[in-house]
Amino acid sequence: MRVESCLVVFATEMERDGVFPDGIPQGFDCLVSGVGILATALSLSKAFRNKKYKNAIQIGIAGAYRSSSLSIGDVVEVESDCMPEFLPWEPNTFFASGVLPFEKKLKSVKGATVLSCTKTEDVGNVRGKFAQIETMEGAAFFAVCKEYEVQAVQVRAISNYAGLYNKDEWEIERALRTLSNLIHHLPRHNKIHAKSKPHGDRARNQRVPGP
Repeated sequence: MRVESCLVVFATEMERDGVFPDGIPQGFDCLVSGVGILATALSLSKAFRNKKYKNAIQIGIAGAYRSSSLSIGDVVEVESDCMPEFLPWEPNTFFASGVLPFEKKLKSVKGATVLSCTKTEDVGNVRGKFAQIETMEGAAFFAVCKEYEVQAVQVRAISNYAGLYNKDEWEIERALRTLSNLIHHLPRHNKIHAKSKPHGDRARNQRVPGP
């Protein structure tokens, strides 16, 4: 099977079009996985069965917990992603296996992959004790990439704070615009620098308590 260089993964067409308004750059394949853990796991597994990739980059928006000190519009690279609503006695944290070769290093954060967005400040405060941002796909992306031995990087822009739910306050366009400006500086050779092996080994035993 021919090995393709890089798959870029978005949860929604809105995020894809916001980051790449002029279309996907040459040299990249693109997948719109759908929102959530199950949609991401199924669509990404299917993509990896159909083509063999060296690298995959998940790009999208995220909510930041108030304890994270992150600001709206910040772009971060997710180093690990947990699923706090899953059984706490099972391994539920997965790790990035690559680093993007940007000239300016992005801030590394811990992510939480949730079944639905945080709706209250109390839940946000609890989840914020072990993660800085939340999404609905990140851990699934890392887990599938690990299974198929694909180097994985997750890049997110903060569109909102994960607390009392009010989507009218989300600044999605601003977050996507910041992401777009950054991603257009991604080297066209599409190479992701590998992380050291211990991250993958630790993922087997890492557990995070539920909220």
